[in-house]
Amino acid sequence: MSRYLLSCLGLMVAASLIATAASAQGSPPTANLEIPGAKERQAIRSELIAKRLDTVLLDAMRRNDIDAWLTFSREHNLDPILSEIGGGWGGVRNAYIFFDRGGDTPEKIFIGSHQLRDQTIPDSYDEHIYYGYTPEGIRPHLRSVMEERDPQRIGINVSPTLPMADGLSWTLREFLEESLGPELSGRLVSAELLVRDFRTNHIPEEWPVFSALCEWTVAWESEAFSDHVITVGETTMEDIHWWMRQRTLELGLANEFLPGVRINRMGVNLPTNSPDHTVDPGDILSVDAGLAYLDFRTDIKRSAYVLRPGETEPPESIRKAFEDAKRVTDRLTSRWTPGAIAYQVFEETMAEMAEAGYGTGIATGGAQRTTQMSPEVGIYSHSVGNSTHDIGARVAVNAPFAYGDRVGYELAQNAWYSVELHVSTPIPEWDGLALQVMIEENAELTANGVRYCAPRQEELLIVRGGAQ
Repeated sequence: MSRYLLSCLGLMVAASLIATAASAQGSPPTANLEIPGAKERQAIRSELIAKRLDTVLLDAMRRNDIDAWLTFSREHNLDPILSEIGGGWGGVRNAYIFFDRGGDTPEKIFIGSHQLRDQTIPDSYDEHIYYGYTPEGIRPHLRSVMEERDPQRIGINVSPTLPMADGLSWTLREFLEESLGPELSGRLVSAELLVRDFRTNHIPEEWPVFSALCEWTVAWESEAFSDHVITVGETTMEDIHWWMRQRTLELGLANEFLPGVRINRMGVNLPTNSPDHTVDPGDILSVDAGLAYLDFRTDIKRSAYVLRPGETEPPESIRKAFEDAKRVTDRLTSRWTPGAIAYQVFEETMAEMAEAGYGTGIATGGAQRTTQMSPEVGIYSHSVGNSTHDIGARVAVNAPFAYGDRVGYELAQNAWYSVELHVSTPIPEWDGLALQVMIEENAELTANGVRYCAPRQEELLIVRGGAQ
């Protein structure tokens, strides 16, 4: 493992220790996160790309019977997978081609209009062909490379259900077929499952990088729900939302999606990110958010309770609701084993929850309801890591229109998943209205089950301003 990845491993450990120490000492959880700068980030990215191309790609090609994989891109119209194979600027038309020549690693060829300014392509690819602004452009180079190697099945990024594997535009495909000619064009096949297998099979060197990002995400969300940010009776949901976006910029990271801040007030879900609703004593807060760093994306939720005057902890009924949600989460993940079919895991867990007395009619995410009266479970887990909703298996209702083929995929070892669900528990003090506890943690699936990428939330965060 290189010094860059060792550095990231140290950052992952440091993030956990810093967050713990910050909580104990009263300093903000994100105050001392040592997030790498631009030069070190590029070194980490280049090393991971080179390692993945040499250790993961060939297996994905052979598993899906593809002799050559071609990703084709252009300026301002980049393929979704481009960054993960070393691409950046798309050029006039750039081709990234991988051949199975029978060896231990794929042959990697880059054909581009210009030499790129970073070293990712020179360091990761075996051959580099630059054609500049010549009249013939990329056509003769593309055809020559293919004819010389004569692949029988050429994978291209087209897919009816996987957006991350559907990056080849209509006009680029027409251009590609004209360039290759009818015989080679007749060998074009979808590379959607190759892209899935390449993207979801993570190598050990990626773990410290993604885990550190998950740790940073937890620290960021925890600080948002703390007395460092919230003044009870004054701070609004919108204030928290904009603080989170501003803090992301200050940390040198990016928002994967806008933070969704919610308040449950005695069983009533207030409008999301409302500028009119302040954080008040007795509120239960939740946030759904993610950060972006290098080629990685997180998707994590955290919840907090705002103490009332005289309280030192949440009421027992609130704590019980959170414990109930954790138990349901454990029942769900107990079925997560490599090879399990995603929608079958969903159905088996929902059947168990129905027997336990939970309603299971709400099976997916989507529009938030204002109130809920009865116990209920909703499960909508998905793959994560390079996108919020990534390309791998999705443990959710078998609804192909919404989720495509992903609900029918097997759960894969070394893949990363978002363990996402909600559990509604009626609260006696609220005249039977329920608290909908939102759970979302990022985890890796190992041979022995899930391994959380950051410590899971074991109890509600506390905003103490209301007790003062």
